[in-house]
Amino acid sequence: MKKNYYLPSGDSQRSTWLRNFNAKLPAYAIKLGITKDELLVVSKDTLAYDYVLDMVANSKTFEHTCSTQKTSFRNCAVSNEVVPFPVYVLSTPPDAVPYGIFTRISILVKKIKASNGYLDAIGKDLDIIGSEMAGKDSLDTAQPLLTVKVVAGVVQIKYIKAGKGGIILESKRADETEFTLVDKITISTYNDKRTNIIMGKPEEREYRAWYTVKDEIIGIVSAVVTILV
Repeated sequence: MKKNYYLPSGDSQRSTWLRNFNAKLPAYAIKLGITKDELLVVSKDTLAYDYVLDMVANSKTFEHTCSTQKTSFRNCAVSNEVVPFPVYVLSTPPDAVPYGIFTRISILVKKIKASNGYLDAIGKDLDIIGSEMAGKDSLDTAQPLLTVKVVAGVVQIKYIKAGKGGIILESKRADETEFTLVDKITISTYNDKRTNIIMGKPEEREYRAWYTVKDEIIGIVSAVVTILV
């Protein structure tokens, strides 16, 4: 049976994958003929990729903080309080690396799989064996796993596409008693930018989803996830 590509598509999922690969590869280095220099490249690439993802997330949070202060300066009543400006604080960066992190990883994985010491058990541990493509039976039982968090005041919903076309996302907000459609989504990360039903009042939101293939709902509904916004 054909297999999906072993590398996940989402940024955070690739970060998790890369950290696992970097942590476990040294134990198989001698058996697979991996050099110290190659291990060092993987280590530096892992740190660099995580650092850039952190920069992106922190920049969005900082932008939101600045935007909030700008709005307060513009719209709030007169006050004698002196408000300090937001300060963007960077952590110490790791060593710089060239572009093409996952191209280098793909080349290394090909070397690993061609090694005389390679075993499927090693491939599974390093997570370099793709999952089998879904057949009809697995489509009937496919169930998305949603994760939610608030980023810069917006609810961010993530899921793994797993070879599917996307999801149908529904939600309940505040005192709503029924789930309603949020959106038909084809990307693995979605930002729910709706404002709260009552401005300034925190509300609880519940989300659920079904996978879709060619715009048709398949499988079973996800577990409901809840978050306070």
